[in-house]
Amino acid sequence: MEIIIGIIIVYVIYRVVKGASNKKLQVKPEIMVQFEVAGPDRNRRDPESYEQPSGKPAKWYSAGQSVSVQGYDITGGLIYVGETLLDRSGYENDACLINPRLKVSPAEPWDGGDEMGYWPQYGRISARCRGAYLKWLAGGRSEPEANIGYVFLFFYGLERRLFIDGQQDSVPDEERFEIIQEVNRLLKIYGGNRSFSGYASNLLAMEWVLYQSDKPVPSYLDFNDRYCSEPFQVVLAKYVSAGQPIPADVALQWIILHPEFGLRTPARRCTKEFRELFIHRYKQQFSDGLLVKPNKTPLKLEYHAASSSIRGDLKLKMPDMPNPFILTAPLKKLSTLVEECTIDLEPYSRFLGRKDNDPNSLLALALLPKELMLQSPAVNKVKSYLAQVCANGVGIISVESMYQSFGEKVPLQIGKKESESLIGLLEGMGFGMAPDIRFHNMKPALDGKVVIFRNGHGVDFRPSREYRTLGTILRFGAMVSQIDEDLSPAEEAILQSLIYDNRDLTEVEKESLRAFLHWCLNTPQGTAGIKQMLADVSPAEKTAISHILISVAYADGRIDPKEIKHLEKLYSTLGLNKEQVTSDLHTLAAANEPITVGLRDPDSSFSIPKPKLDPVNSKGFNLNEELIRIREEETRQVKGVLEGIFSDQDEEALEIGTSMSVSESANPLSALDQAHQNLFHRLLKQETWDRSSLQDLCKELGLMVDGAMEVLNEWTFDNANAPLIEDGDPVFVDVNLAKEIINVQ
Repeated sequence: MEIIIGIIIVYVIYRVVKGASNKKLQVKPEIMVQFEVAGPDRNRRDPESYEQPSGKPAKWYSAGQSVSVQGYDITGGLIYVGETLLDRSGYENDACLINPRLKVSPAEPWDGGDEMGYWPQYGRISARCRGAYLKWLAGGRSEPEANIGYVFLFFYGLERRLFIDGQQDSVPDEERFEIIQEVNRLLKIYGGNRSFSGYASNLLAMEWVLYQSDKPVPSYLDFNDRYCSEPFQVVLAKYVSAGQPIPADVALQWIILHPEFGLRTPARRCTKEFRELFIHRYKQQFSDGLLVKPNKTPLKLEYHAASSSIRGDLKLKMPDMPNPFILTAPLKKLSTLVEECTIDLEPYSRFLGRKDNDPNSLLALALLPKELMLQSPAVNKVKSYLAQVCANGVGIISVESMYQSFGEKVPLQIGKKESESLIGLLEGMGFGMAPDIRFHNMKPALDGKVVIFRNGHGVDFRPSREYRTLGTILRFGAMVSQIDEDLSPAEEAILQSLIYDNRDLTEVEKESLRAFLHWCLNTPQGTAGIKQMLADVSPAEKTAISHILISVAYADGRIDPKEIKHLEKLYSTLGLNKEQVTSDLHTLAAANEPITVGLRDPDSSFSIPKPKLDPVNSKGFNLNEELIRIREEETRQVKGVLEGIFSDQDEEALEIGTSMSVSESANPLSALDQAHQNLFHRLLKQETWDRSSLQDLCKELGLMVDGAMEVLNEWTFDNANAPLIEDGDPVFVDVNLAKEIINVQ
């Protein structure tokens, strides 16, 4: 009896040792491979609850080899067929194994999806599902409507072949390339499924790490995909190990893939523009690239398999390579640059988020950062055209010609938005426009003209009070000069002297006012709206304005009846008695000293030399000391009045009034029921949500996730013409947009 027991013990030890030796993997010297179970395996039974599989060992069929299973002729290969193919636990068959002895029922590749389960295994799915899977295989694995579970079943076998058999040196290079080609082919058909796309991309990237990392990164790899964060670390480590600067595209991939960072809505919605802007500014800041010193932490990689049969993950240790991916200092520099680019793209992103907006339109181009705007062929063509227009200084063109140069039709109306978009586009190309609604308080007319000048106002232009006041006086001067419809060079020279002889104006202000004067003299100046805007102006202030008009009109020493009639209309517009025109003219003509009024301010804000013109022979203006001193003494009293006289405020007032009435009448959130309001507030806590977490949140609030997202997106479209939520996995929430709608800082 003791002998029998001893024999049994020896046999058990022999089986254990032999089994362990059979499972030992042979690895390449440069990569160490280790399998570890990281937690309980999914769908894994207790090994004591069933018997270990037995039967005919499985065979791998390579591409081009054929096999028949239950009447289905499979010619594409790349599958395991047999009765036994143990998974890594050693207790049950691999999920991918096609056991020809199992029952099969006829079905179509799109049937049986509700019977598959999340991690399907061929040995456990129903006979109907096995029939659908085999028909999909026999049909060339190309049915676009096939249930994605069948695609994953097939994919499990490719994972095993590359990362289990392949590590035992039993997979030829030619066969690996066939698997790569097949995965890329499947991505073209089923890549719309986010889960499959991620796992397939990760497989391709890890295959390159294990077998081809000494070669350049192939074109089919996209390291911007978060599923590829592990293999990307090899790319990054190579640059750091070699002491080479990190290229712009690699730096961008680093921050995209890092779990502690995420791109906000503008960067995701405007992917192409964001990438171009980041790369451009990255090269400006870091030249050839950011240099990162090697750290001491060694690089360790882990392949996250889709198949439950090789869960526990494939851990790889890469000796002699650092792991710079975990460093935070360089990422802070990159994150600052990413945020700058994101902020500058927000206007363009918001525009694209609105329904039916054209990303190539004039309005869209005007919202792009200057670097991107100048990359547009259409913009560069217009830039050359405008350079010719203002080759001799300022140039004047019709509004219609301006829009035609951009290849666009003239809009039905030019409001504040259209005017600012046109100006923004011109400024981005290095030109300015007059009138500029931001500084001249005027919009161009549809059938009118605009003046173009080089360099424009610049990003940091802040007009002074002198600039605004003088702009209004120049328009008054142009208005008076147009009375006899005969503008002489001398008249224009006099008005220009007000600009160039003013020592308080900057060079940019002078160029802007010169362009504005050119527009005023070539565009009929009306008085529409002035009366309403002067309704609250004091009598003393109105008198000061009238004295400026009289002095301009009388500068040449004479006033004809037509000018008197026009001055009377201007006086009436000011709310003054028109008979006062004659009285003021007599007073000015008889006086030896300049006319003054009350509320005198002893400090003068202008210092303009007396123009050296012959008052007898010059036709038009002769800006004498009466005008100069009146401006010195009286204009300071009416600075605020002059700044607003000609401003185009009708449209803006209407917009402001409308927005105020909306905001005062109701809280935007009142359009949502309580459940959706609660969801809205919960979503503001973070920008990125796992879809499963969002489903749990909606379930808690008694909402269906798809319907809730649709309701909130419709609500934000009503309030901001942009979507709040971008569906996917993960789900993105535009938190900044939401806060803007409800005015939360």
